[in-house]
Amino acid sequence: MTPAEDDSGAPRAPRADHRDPPRHGGRLLPTTRLDAFSDGVFAIVITLLVLELDVPESAARLLEDLRAEWPSFLGYLVSFAFIGGVWVEHSNLTRLLRATDGVFLRLNLLLLLFVTFLPFTTSLMATHLSDAARRPATVAFGLNLTLAILMSNVLIAYAVRNADLTDEAGRAELPALARERWSVAVLMAASTLLAAFLPQLAVAFYLAVAVLLLVEPFRLLRAPRHRAGTGSA
Repeated sequence: MTPAEDDSGAPRAPRADHRDPPRHGGRLLPTTRLDAFSDGVFAIVITLLVLELDVPESAARLLEDLRAEWPSFLGYLVSFAFIGGVWVEHSNLTRLLRATDGVFLRLNLLLLLFVTFLPFTTSLMATHLSDAARRPATVAFGLNLTLAILMSNVLIAYAVRNADLTDEAGRAELPALARERWSVAVLMAASTLLAAFLPQLAVAFYLAVAVLLLVEPFRLLRAPRHRAGTGSA
């Protein structure tokens, strides 16, 4: 009997990889290209952010010029933390997928649309944070952040509603992740509303929500309980 045969001598079917998409009329696709394309876009956008920072040319006034650039540095920190958080969330989502489909790919493109717009709205906010246009500029920045996180949440919700796309771990974890992310979206939307009245304070809230998205405290708190429950089982 060869390794390719079972005990009865019949040919043994090849073992399916857990990442292979299920048979579903050819409509489901593997996630490899989704991951590669999305990771590339996130990497390019996060690089473009730092290219928006101006390097002072005056040696005599270097510190003064750096202090004058504080809105740009603040905008960079907010957008870096936010994009990092969305990328971590996206990685957690695709880790739980066993396949994707055409609708998911198009929703993913909409998420990337709002992510790629962030270097522009970050620069817009940083340029006008200290002048008369600070309210509309800060609202535009917050609206961009809110739309990006909403699209990220829509991706998670779509995966929850389509069991063919997820593995067993995904069906267990994604509903809780979806509830947490809608809470973060509400906080970001409230911060955007605040920007119409107190734009500089709103930017501080943008940063706080972005760090919340990046650090994922709810997931960190839930993990020890999960491990404790597993050990006692």
